[in-house]
Amino acid sequence: MTVASSQMRPRILIVDDDAEMRDALETCFAGQGHQCEVAADATAALQLVERVSLDAVICDVRMHGMSGLDLLDRVKRTHPTLPFVLITGLGGISGAVDAMKRGAFQYVTKPCDLDELRMIVAGAIEERRRYPDAGTERPSPSLAATTNLELIGGGPAMRALRAAIRLVAASSAPVVVTGETGVGKELVARAIHAGGARRSRPFVAVNTSAIPSDLLESEIFGHVRGGFTGAIQSRKGLLAEADGGTLLLDEIGDMPAALQAKLLRVLQFGDVRPVGSDRGRQVDVRVIAATHRDLPSFVREGRFREDLYFRLNVLPVFVPPLRDRREDIPALVAHLLAEARRRAPDSPVRSMSPEALVVLTQAPWPGNVRELASVIERAVVFGADEVVRPEGLASLAAAAPVVAAVPALPWSFSSQAPATLRDMNREYTARVLAHTGGNKEQAAQILGVDLSTLYRWQRARHD
Repeated sequence: MTVASSQMRPRILIVDDDAEMRDALETCFAGQGHQCEVAADATAALQLVERVSLDAVICDVRMHGMSGLDLLDRVKRTHPTLPFVLITGLGGISGAVDAMKRGAFQYVTKPCDLDELRMIVAGAIEERRRYPDAGTERPSPSLAATTNLELIGGGPAMRALRAAIRLVAASSAPVVVTGETGVGKELVARAIHAGGARRSRPFVAVNTSAIPSDLLESEIFGHVRGGFTGAIQSRKGLLAEADGGTLLLDEIGDMPAALQAKLLRVLQFGDVRPVGSDRGRQVDVRVIAATHRDLPSFVREGRFREDLYFRLNVLPVFVPPLRDRREDIPALVAHLLAEARRRAPDSPVRSMSPEALVVLTQAPWPGNVRELASVIERAVVFGADEVVRPEGLASLAAAAPVVAAVPALPWSFSSQAPATLRDMNREYTARVLAHTGGNKEQAAQILGVDLSTLYRWQRARHD
């Protein structure tokens, strides 16, 4: 089988025994310009894989006859670089671990978010075309390359976030994006801009906490020549640069009070006056503010103008922390690993072991996606083997707290481990409960699951 030419439209194979789902996916991707092959079962899919040049496969897991996972195993024997995107109605970490262990590019739970699925398939096609065959020399990675990593995920939190982005993008009102450090607030702002009517106009971003306060006003509002000492030439400022488009003011909670008043005037009247100028100019800019601060508390303490807060906070968008969407971590790990491998093409690391993925999924991640990305990057750069195992994560100084947060396991990760992930989950849960003296709330916190989930696991164990 040869890889579809990069000059041709991407060709994908859709495998599903549900005719309605199969037709819906074909309509979706054909409308995006893809060439679509369809198969109602794994047997027909195997014939197409051998006969047609493909860029990616989208396959349901549960089908009559051979399952999607079994089809994945069969295809990977002869076409190891062909990316598989598996779709299943059965979510959960164990299913994702199993799929990734078998070599799936991505694992998506139903109901599918079509925007997410399109993005995942685009990533799969890019991966296929970068590395079409085993042993092909990989191109030099681009450090500037970016992907929508933080928006990956099919869990309830991410589905709600993408729905909010679509609604907010349809408006031109100011937005406040909130969330902890490292969750991807700028990425959300860019998604809002890209989904709106201003998408063809500039998107300009500035971190207000990264620029000295005496220079921030000039940076945002601009200045005229001679407007202050050292102003040897005029500068129009970021608001003028973003005219017609979107300006992201990151870490808005750290903006000095004097600039807050000037920004309020921009929001009220669209009037921008450069430093040292006696006249203003009109701009049409959508302002998106982002912060990890508690702005209502800042307002009560007098550290942030109340009138500016109400002007900005027309459309609030909250970005959930990684610990509240652990079901998305396996997908994030897969993409972050692929990106890190591109930046370190000489690294032998190719995958995460299921045991390492369990550790990563249960970690607290106070630094969110940014911290996860750093751990994966270190694992790739310093890794000496093809597969990263838990001890490989523990050897990374900055990642040590991740492993230390989990009690010692009742077995070593070796051939003596329990036969299935379900058995491993049960034994590990029992160990954690013993570690906490039967305190289920504390055990649930260590395991990284809701208390209700722990009770459900306990009931299943005794059924």
